[in-house]
Amino acid sequence: MAMEEEFIDNLYSQEEYQLLGILLQYPHKIDEVADVLEVKHFQDPQAQLIYEILLNQFQRENQISRTKLFIQLKKDGVVQSPEEMIERLTSGFNTEEELMPTIDIIKKNYQKQLLIRAARKIKELTSGSELAISEYQARAQEIIFEATNESSDLEKHIFTMEEALMESFESYLDRKHNKVDVGLRTGFMSLDNLIGGFKKSHLTVLAASTSMGKTAFAINVAKNVLKRTVPTVIVSLEMEAREIIDRMVIQEARVNGWKYNQGLTSDTEDKRISKALDNLHELPLVISDERGLNVAQIRARLRKFKSQLGELGLVVIDYLQMIHLPDNQIQNTARAVGEVVLQLRNMASELEVPIVLISQISRSFTSRQDKRPVLSDLRDSGNIEEIADGVIFLYRHAHTSAAAREKAEAEGTENKTEIIVAKQRTGQTGSVILYFDEQYICFTDPENQSLEGSIPDAGQR
Repeated sequence: MAMEEEFIDNLYSQEEYQLLGILLQYPHKIDEVADVLEVKHFQDPQAQLIYEILLNQFQRENQISRTKLFIQLKKDGVVQSPEEMIERLTSGFNTEEELMPTIDIIKKNYQKQLLIRAARKIKELTSGSELAISEYQARAQEIIFEATNESSDLEKHIFTMEEALMESFESYLDRKHNKVDVGLRTGFMSLDNLIGGFKKSHLTVLAASTSMGKTAFAINVAKNVLKRTVPTVIVSLEMEAREIIDRMVIQEARVNGWKYNQGLTSDTEDKRISKALDNLHELPLVISDERGLNVAQIRARLRKFKSQLGELGLVVIDYLQMIHLPDNQIQNTARAVGEVVLQLRNMASELEVPIVLISQISRSFTSRQDKRPVLSDLRDSGNIEEIADGVIFLYRHAHTSAAAREKAEAEGTENKTEIIVAKQRTGQTGSVILYFDEQYICFTDPENQSLEGSIPDAGQR
């Protein structure tokens, strides 16, 4: 095994010394190389040292020199025979055209090494302390993710004005001609008209105080999305999978939630339940209902689900405050929670999926006369409002006090829910009104009902 590794290292060294030789023959090429290769990408220790010296020369003087390299090698004593090393680097014949292919090989070799190191870490993991299989799987996937993610970062995203304009214009034309989905529609027309749907790679925080219906709303949105056969994942850190499906069945069958849970439905309602089961059973939904997951475990599961489903259209995580924090960060909860939100936002970008993260808000609103939530109500949970791409609050005035509920019942507005879009990185802010139907544990949109009512025989469909 050791001989095999030594042979591989020697192969890597050949390419690395060839690159250094090209640089000494064509020193004006150093700026091109410095932009795409770092010292860590070299496997041979001496090649690393020489490349580091050349980079330092370039940073100080905007150029490199073989004479100064020789002097530096002799002064530092890091190479046994500086004369022989310079001779090795400059004796071969190389052309400028060989530069980019050599860089590509070095980058490829570095990516291979990252995977080899990841495999070793996984082997060490399994020979260490006893863990649950699920924990082994999560840690192994995290190790592989780190290796592949670092290697993908080698590709830089740099655009000229012409390139950026072309990409922007092509994207605009695709949107104009409906060639791309500009946003994942929630199924509530009033909200969709305001936000244009959930955007790919965006993290949207759905926040409210207790009993405002945020989980019910998220499940409602998930069901609306699923009815369009969009692959959806719900990571539930509080409710069991059965409870989530129960709510979807109640919403779909339009039966009384209490009667359904007590088994007191009528024959007519049972027929609707049977039809709801038929409507839902083939929809592309995956639910994870294990409690106490950390971010690494959530990422591992989402990557696995994406592989199973082929793609992810929507991810719902319920909820932020139930995500397990690292033991060494518990004392500074606000900072740790902010780091969790940042990792989830990066995850949305990595998986190219909209993530809806449910969150509680602080109780600071109780002392205000206007109890509508604002972005500062999230601050006790880290810098969520700065990190998230979007923030949506749910507000039901009738649930803020006994007096408010009594007044709302008298006015017939006890189910009125204000959906407040407090932040949206790429769109409008504002609010819309939906109504919460406690009987069916779902929300209704007057604009949807108005459209349905205008369709002939809509009730028969």
